[in-house]
Amino acid sequence: MSSRDARRELALLVNSHYPLIYLETWEELRATEILTLVAQDLSLPLYDWTLSQGLARVGGAPMYNTQEPLQVLTQISALDSDGLFLLKDFHKVLGQDLVVRKLRDISEKFRRARRAIFISAPTVVIPVELEKDVARFSLGLPDEQELGELAAATMRDLQKQYHIRVNLPAGQGPLVARALGGLTSREARRVLTQSVLEHMALDRGTLDLIRSAKAGLVRDKGVLEFLESPDDLKSVGGLERLKSWLEKRRGALTPEGERFGLEPPRGVLILGVQGCGKSLCAKAVAREWNMQLLKFDSSSLFDKYIGESEKNLHQSLQVAEAVAPAVLWIDEIEKMFPNAALHSEADGGLSMRIFGTFLTWMQEKKSPVFVVATSNDISALPPELLRKGRFDEIFFVDLPTAAERRTIFAIHLARRKQDPAQFDLARLAAASEGFSGAEIEQAIASALYTAFSAKSPLSTEIILKELQSTFPLSATVREKVEALRQWACDRAVPAG
Repeated sequence: MSSRDARRELALLVNSHYPLIYLETWEELRATEILTLVAQDLSLPLYDWTLSQGLARVGGAPMYNTQEPLQVLTQISALDSDGLFLLKDFHKVLGQDLVVRKLRDISEKFRRARRAIFISAPTVVIPVELEKDVARFSLGLPDEQELGELAAATMRDLQKQYHIRVNLPAGQGPLVARALGGLTSREARRVLTQSVLEHMALDRGTLDLIRSAKAGLVRDKGVLEFLESPDDLKSVGGLERLKSWLEKRRGALTPEGERFGLEPPRGVLILGVQGCGKSLCAKAVAREWNMQLLKFDSSSLFDKYIGESEKNLHQSLQVAEAVAPAVLWIDEIEKMFPNAALHSEADGGLSMRIFGTFLTWMQEKKSPVFVVATSNDISALPPELLRKGRFDEIFFVDLPTAAERRTIFAIHLARRKQDPAQFDLARLAAASEGFSGAEIEQAIASALYTAFSAKSPLSTEIILKELQSTFPLSATVREKVEALRQWACDRAVPAG
């Protein structure tokens, strides 16, 4: 969310007489700057409190004896004039009974006044007694325009201190802001400064350094990964119906599509037999649409500490929206939301809360984030996720047909510096019935090792021998594959 939008909405909350406003943010400095502007807009004083300094009017000296939480609440209650009060890290004391009682008393007193207490914290902790009195507001990450202004100011400061070369073509300045998307203001300034000073220039190489540093920062948070996809949809054998569906929607996430009246597509769920190109297709969409690819690491979502799992999910979705337009890839989504866990009280309802948050985001998101979820086990997915309206479409990826297997052989042979025209693709396709794309790729890789060790060129015969010595997954788990096909028969669109 931009600071301008936040400024307007926070002023509206104050004028609507919300006595307590919980400001969820990692950026204390940015929150203070925005509230300073809100206070100016409303002609109200702004007070700031920290446990180390106590309560002070912004720009003034701390008030005597206001460092303790109950002391500062007593002081705020005793003030006769209207004003805004920003309490930093106050969420850590919201578990104290006296603090909660005092806040409830102040809420009653503030309901008919232009006064509001803001509690800023990176995580939301609201006691049940205060839930009806508190307005939650998520500040979010800076938008592209705000990051552009930050980048321009940072570059001016750097050019005053150092001899910096600027070699970006005219009109490509917005690329810097786009590269910084998904970072807080402080992170963006630090990453830009480090990247520019690394070789004393702002150019295409600097943009690569920014993206690399950003990917490292987000990866360290343990939930999202920034990925580069080397393959486009031409590298995916078969799946023509899915490709056609994606091609029709490729421009829907652009400003031109929005002006035309198109609604941004939410995403697709791709289910099917393991190794048949679901994940490859998910990655290829980002390359085809020229968007940032984000991978959701479901294994890092759940945390042993109370409140951390919800924060991980919220942070991930916030970053995805900040770097939009983007493709958010959730691999094996059944591991993220297993149906059995949602209906168990073993985790105190955590899985259900996480699931509900994700569904709400999918339903209501306005930013151009296209979700591509893949699944190997449809029986493990909750029915609520499969309801129409969650995803735009559900596609079923079956084992490749003979024609698709020929294409897959040609793609993987060419990728390994082999001329597909020198091979009998029809024989290979016939011999690989029941093989997935991944199994065909592995057969070619194994045949290459055999040919290299025998000091002979790769041939159709060598590949055929590798195929004959392999039992495909469709044979070893035949019942599971058949059950999946039966489920998808009248519930999903065939991808091929």
